Amino acid sequence: MQFGVLGPLMIDGVEVSQIMTAPKPRSVLAMLMLEPNRAVSTTALIQELWQENPPRSALTTLQTYVLQLRKMFRGMYLHDAGQAGRNILVTRLPGYMLRVDESVHDLSIYENLVTRGQTHMSEQRYEQASEAFTRALRLWRGEPLTDVRPGPLLELHVRRLEESRLIITELRIEAELRLGHFHEVLSELTQLVGRHPMHEGFRAQYMVALFRAGRLRAALDSFQGFRTLLVDDLGLEPSARLQELHHAILTGSTELASTGR
Repeated sequence: MQFGVLGPLMIDGVEVSQIMTAPKPRSVLAMLMLEPNRAVSTTALIQELWQENPPRSALTTLQTYVLQLRKMFRGMYLHDAGQAGRNILVTRLPGYMLRVDESVHDLSIYENLVTRGQTHMSEQRYEQASEAFTRALRLWRGEPLTDVRPGPLLELHVRRLEESRLIITELRIEAELRLGHFHEVLSELTQLVGRHPMHEGFRAQYMVALFRAGRLRAALDSFQGFRTLLVDDLGLEPSARLQELHHAILTGSTELASTGR
């Protein structure tokens, strides 16, 4: 059975919202799918569903949602209707646990590929790093948990996943720049800087790619545009790192012009 959280909740290629319309059971399932093979406490599940104002019947209602999820799993495995739901979603103190084969769980695969890519980066194997990061990012199917109404705990998970996606995108582009593929990433960086105008990492990579592509004026203009945004919106100057990059571009650094950074 395949599980997906990097987009709408999915089981075996089917969006959960198509087979379970009630939002709260989907929230319970999302919490369990984000912590595969680990028990999620009833306390955490109740907090996610009702925040600081759970009803007196919260525990009983939660148990009803778990039964509904088990019924859903049984319905997906009619050949084993008596045991499938219970064997997948198990009671495990202090709450419940979803038994998952992590080789078919998109978040587990993503995290393993990210770890592999980070190891390759640290060992300066940039081609392998780029490949691992690219495979990780291809697992995404849009924004995470788009069919779930996140409470406080799921909201933290969503923010963590979105931040991870940006970090790994930046690392993949860094690997590409190290390989000298600045022309190949320029279009992507143009879009990323447009979507994330205050993201210093993407801005720095964009400036480097422009400089290496022979577009000195565009690289300098990008810095000035970023500086104006920071000063006008936050009253801050660019970081020392970005100012040093700006100086290197101004002076035509031969080191910056090479593929290594």
